[in-house]
Amino acid sequence: MKKYLMSPLFTPIFVTILWLLGMTIVLLFFPELKFQITEDGELIEHLTHAGYVLMLLAFVFYYKDFSGKRLDYVIFILLGACAFLREMGIQHHLSATDTTPFKSRFFLNPANPLSEKIIFGAVLLAVFAAIAYLAVKYTKYLIISFFKMNTLTWSTATLCTMLVLSKFFDRFPGNYRHSHEEPLSRQMIESFSLLEESAEVFLPYIVIIMLWQYHQMKKAQ
Repeated sequence: MKKYLMSPLFTPIFVTILWLLGMTIVLLFFPELKFQITEDGELIEHLTHAGYVLMLLAFVFYYKDFSGKRLDYVIFILLGACAFLREMGIQHHLSATDTTPFKSRFFLNPANPLSEKIIFGAVLLAVFAAIAYLAVKYTKYLIISFFKMNTLTWSTATLCTMLVLSKFFDRFPGNYRHSHEEPLSRQMIESFSLLEESAEVFLPYIVIIMLWQYHQMKKAQ
């Protein structure tokens, strides 16, 4: 069993099958629930929050595997915590004058206080700097190791793919309305909402799989 879990194809195949199976069950047998389960306080949100809690606990459990990469470890946890807080909607409660302080319109709006712009701008710069650090350090390795069928690299590719898909599904209805000057049907909007939320729910669980795979690789060294 361990051999299959450590296969480079395990994470992409497992996630794809589970995602398509879930979508098929909901859309074919429970289409009336596709919007309800994506609302705040419903099933998918609970699964996503539970996933982030388990992910952060997994980082604590496997901390010894990062003995030579303490900075990377701290960045991973901080980015994971930021993703968790964003998923909980904290960005909508930070600014006293706007809906969220992490969009360009917030910084361009003269009605928003300069102090808030400085604080939240610094937060964004710190997050972007952390991502840039990881990108510079690991991009070349990830590209090379991807073609060498490295297990952790293929799991990372799966994580990034699900993240990109979730953002695409999130923004497609709005972009469609902007470009065609008319909204999608309610049924289509509900379907895209389901696709977005169901893609996002996998993100913390993929990270947990990656941490376990990395632990097994360290043990084998």
